[in-house]
Amino acid sequence: MGKTLFFNIPATGHINPSIGVVKELMQRGEQVLYVNTEDMRAQIESIGAAFIPYPDARVIGDIDGLMARASGGNIPQNALALHQIGAALLPFCLDLIDRERPDYVLVDSLAAWGKHAARLRGVKSISSISTFVLTPGSPLPLTPTLIAETVGQLIPTLPGFAGTWLQMKRRYGIHIGGPLGAVMSLADMNLVYTSREFQPAAETLDGTYRFVGASIAARPQSVEFPFDQLTRKPLIYISLGTINNQNLDFYRQCFAALGDYPAQVVLSAGKKTDLTVLEPIPANFLVRNFVPQLDILERADLFITHGGMNSVHEGLWYGVPMVVIPQQLEQSIVATRTAQMGAGIALATKPPIGQVSAAELRAAVETVFKDVENYRMAARGLGDSLRAAGGATQAAEAILAFAQAS
Repeated sequence: MGKTLFFNIPATGHINPSIGVVKELMQRGEQVLYVNTEDMRAQIESIGAAFIPYPDARVIGDIDGLMARASGGNIPQNALALHQIGAALLPFCLDLIDRERPDYVLVDSLAAWGKHAARLRGVKSISSISTFVLTPGSPLPLTPTLIAETVGQLIPTLPGFAGTWLQMKRRYGIHIGGPLGAVMSLADMNLVYTSREFQPAAETLDGTYRFVGASIAARPQSVEFPFDQLTRKPLIYISLGTINNQNLDFYRQCFAALGDYPAQVVLSAGKKTDLTVLEPIPANFLVRNFVPQLDILERADLFITHGGMNSVHEGLWYGVPMVVIPQQLEQSIVATRTAQMGAGIALATKPPIGQVSAAELRAAVETVFKDVENYRMAARGLGDSLRAAGGATQAAEAILAFAQAS
């Protein structure tokens, strides 16, 4: 029986793809010690993995504040915060590896601190990539406006990058890289939770990348949902995910666009959204703070989504056409690829990212339903490619084969 440490971040879109893989590893006799923030304990322990919390603010400073900064739409600021988290967490990671002596280490692609610690201790590392693979040659939806905006965001962060880079170089002798090294931390082997068919420019990626498709496992739900009220067709499902889900203006645009549309609409507004502020809610809308997404997608005819990789994979898994409205750059890439592959329509992928009018949203919905069978066929085809890649079973086999190789 082998042992692994899994360093991840406190984000649903990065934890969910790993759940099936962790279960599969444990079924094969592996001991998995899953490292995350304390508020993720219940979710991790519910699958039977041993949980180890990151140290709290009294030990390493404002880790929660840095985590919050790492989850916004400012990519250079996100990357700097991730590097600073890595600098703060590296002593903890090194001590943990020394104490637990894992045979190999799993690290989320945003948790570079785990990879750095593994390499400093001579332990094999495997990156868990729940987004598209991004390399310097990756196709990006760049425009002069977006380039100027990104450069403007980058300049104020340069002193922070330089300071963190020098600190890590002098203390540990490691080169942490720039912004891309923080948001796409590649390891000795890279486990990619998508298919080669969906990954842009997959032909440029070598054998260190193992495409294992989506690993979508049933998730226990703690909140009841009134499925008996889903009485109309078609069924449209709307969600902005778990991070940018308090966009009240967007929800009101949805009301304006679809309040008189002949369909039933389920809207997941996020756990922190005060639903009374959204009133009056159209009669054909069912709005909840929490929606069991997989159960709804199994019934849905259209998915209006922010384009998070996890959500898009789940839509494709169930063959649901999509209207993708990204909230940040990474999601713009997913939205653009979804449209390129014929599985949906992408809106607002260029600055101002995510801003759509009710008329634009209504037109996109009508366009999908006019040709819904072709959109559905494309979505099902990509869903089939995600299944064919092997999922959690293939991922576990690749991990163990790599870990056991001399």
